Amino acid sequence: MNAQTCIRKLRYVCSTSMGTVDAHGNPQVRIINIMHVEPEKGEIYFVTARGKNFYRELQNGKEAAITALTRYQE
Repeated sequence: MNAQTCIRKLRYVCSTSMGTVDAHGNPQVRIINIMHVEPEKGEIYFVTARGKNFYRELQNGKEAAITALTRYQE
């Protein structure tokens, strides 16, 4: 997939949130920006800082949830 196709598809993503679980077992949900998508590989790329709780939760956790609202229809 080329960059133009990625950009075209990502334009349809209006809002994305990611849920994780903190060290105490409590749910944490954050709004994130998807930076890049590799549909063939099933990968998404986004940015967070290593010093943030979100980073630690992603590294230590076994589960995460993503919710996105889109107008895109195939």
